[in-house]
Amino acid sequence: MARKKVQAAEKTETKTAEAYEKAAAPEKKAAAEVKKPVGRKPVKRTEMKTSVSVQYMGKDISDKEMIALIKKDWTAKKRKVSEIKTMELYVKVEENMVYYVINGEETGSVAI
Repeated sequence: MARKKVQAAEKTETKTAEAYEKAAAPEKKAAAEVKKPVGRKPVKRTEMKTSVSVQYMGKDISDKEMIALIKKDWTAKKRKVSEIKTMELYVKVEENMVYYVINGEETGSVAI
Protein backbone atom coordinates (compact mmCIF):
# COMPACT_ATOMS: atom_id res chain seq x y z
CA MET A 1 0.00 0.00 0.00
CA ALA A 2 2.90 2.29 0.66
CA ARG A 3 4.00 1.87 -2.94
CA LYS A 4 0.63 2.95 -4.24
CA LYS A 5 0.76 6.09 -2.10
CA VAL A 6 4.29 6.88 -3.33
CA GLN A 7 3.28 6.29 -6.96
CA ALA A 8 0.17 8.41 -6.51
CA ALA A 9 2.24 11.18 -4.92
CA GLU A 10 4.76 11.05 -7.80
CA LYS A 11 1.93 11.30 -10.35
CA THR A 12 0.48 14.25 -8.48
CA GLU A 13 3.90 15.96 -8.36
CA THR A 14 4.42 15.33 -12.08
CA LYS A 15 0.98 16.71 -12.89
CA THR A 16 1.62 19.70 -10.67
CA ALA A 17 5.01 20.36 -12.30
CA GLU A 18 3.49 20.05 -15.78
CA ALA A 19 0.65 22.37 -14.84
CA TYR A 20 3.13 24.89 -13.46
CA GLU A 21 5.22 24.77 -16.66
CA LYS A 22 2.11 25.22 -18.81
CA ALA A 23 0.99 28.12 -16.69
CA ALA A 24 4.46 29.71 -16.83
CA ALA A 25 4.85 29.14 -20.58
CA PRO A 26 2.67 32.14 -21.60
CA GLU A 27 4.68 34.34 -19.22
CA LYS A 28 7.93 33.14 -20.78
CA LYS A 29 6.56 33.85 -24.26
CA ALA A 30 5.39 37.28 -23.19
CA ALA A 31 8.79 38.02 -21.64
CA ALA A 32 10.53 36.86 -24.82
CA GLU A 33 8.32 39.13 -26.91
CA VAL A 34 9.14 42.11 -24.73
CA LYS A 35 12.88 41.52 -25.02
CA LYS A 36 12.86 41.59 -28.82
CA PRO A 37 14.53 44.72 -30.18
CA VAL A 38 12.05 47.31 -31.23
CA GLY A 39 12.60 48.75 -34.71
CA ARG A 40 13.82 52.29 -34.23
CA LYS A 41 13.81 55.03 -36.78
CA PRO A 42 17.25 56.50 -37.40
CA VAL A 43 17.73 59.92 -35.90
CA LYS A 44 17.97 62.54 -38.60
CA ARG A 45 20.96 64.71 -37.85
CA THR A 46 21.13 68.17 -39.27
CA GLU A 47 24.21 70.27 -39.65
CA MET A 48 24.55 73.34 -37.55
CA LYS A 49 24.08 76.49 -39.59
CA THR A 50 26.78 79.10 -39.14
CA SER A 51 27.48 82.56 -40.45
CA VAL A 52 30.68 84.60 -40.29
CA SER A 53 30.95 88.29 -40.95
CA VAL A 54 34.14 90.36 -40.99
CA GLN A 55 33.85 94.05 -40.13
CA TYR A 56 36.78 96.41 -40.38
CA MET A 57 37.08 100.16 -40.97
CA GLY A 58 33.49 100.56 -42.11
CA LYS A 59 33.53 97.51 -44.39
CA ASP A 60 31.40 94.44 -43.84
CA ILE A 61 31.66 91.16 -45.76
CA SER A 62 30.07 87.81 -44.97
CA ASP A 63 31.53 84.37 -45.47
CA LYS A 64 29.04 83.68 -48.26
CA GLU A 65 30.16 86.78 -50.14
CA MET A 66 33.82 85.77 -49.76
CA ILE A 67 33.07 82.25 -51.05
CA ALA A 68 31.18 83.71 -54.02
CA LEU A 69 34.18 85.94 -54.86
CA ILE A 70 36.53 82.95 -54.68
CA LYS A 71 34.27 80.81 -56.88
CA LYS A 72 34.13 83.64 -59.41
CA ASP A 73 37.94 83.87 -59.39
CA TRP A 74 38.20 80.07 -59.68
CA THR A 75 35.92 79.92 -62.74
CA ALA A 76 37.77 82.85 -64.33
CA LYS A 77 40.84 80.59 -64.31
CA LYS A 78 38.93 78.10 -66.52
CA ARG A 79 38.23 75.71 -63.62
CA LYS A 80 34.93 74.13 -62.60
CA VAL A 81 33.28 74.78 -59.25
CA SER A 82 32.54 71.03 -59.02
CA GLU A 83 36.32 70.43 -58.77
CA ILE A 84 36.38 72.15 -55.36
CA LYS A 85 36.41 69.59 -52.55
CA THR A 86 37.90 71.70 -49.75
CA MET A 87 38.34 75.45 -49.36
CA GLU A 88 40.38 77.24 -46.70
CA LEU A 89 40.03 81.02 -46.31
CA TYR A 90 42.49 83.43 -44.74
CA VAL A 91 41.26 87.00 -44.30
CA LYS A 92 43.80 89.83 -44.01
CA VAL A 93 41.68 92.87 -43.30
CA GLU A 94 44.63 95.28 -43.24
CA GLU A 95 45.32 94.35 -46.90
CA ASN A 96 41.61 94.06 -47.87
CA MET A 97 42.36 90.56 -49.23
CA VAL A 98 41.05 87.03 -48.80
CA TYR A 99 43.66 84.35 -49.48
CA TYR A 100 42.46 80.84 -50.22
CA VAL A 101 43.70 77.28 -50.62
CA ILE A 102 41.53 74.92 -52.66
CA ASN A 103 41.86 71.15 -52.34
CA GLY A 104 45.00 71.62 -50.27
CA GLU A 105 47.04 72.60 -53.37
CA GLU A 106 45.73 75.53 -55.40
CA THR A 107 46.22 78.97 -53.88
CA GLY A 108 44.97 82.40 -54.79
CA SER A 109 43.59 85.64 -53.47
CA VAL A 110 40.74 88.06 -54.08
CA ALA A 111 40.22 91.66 -53.02
CA ILE A 112 37.36 92.45 -50.71
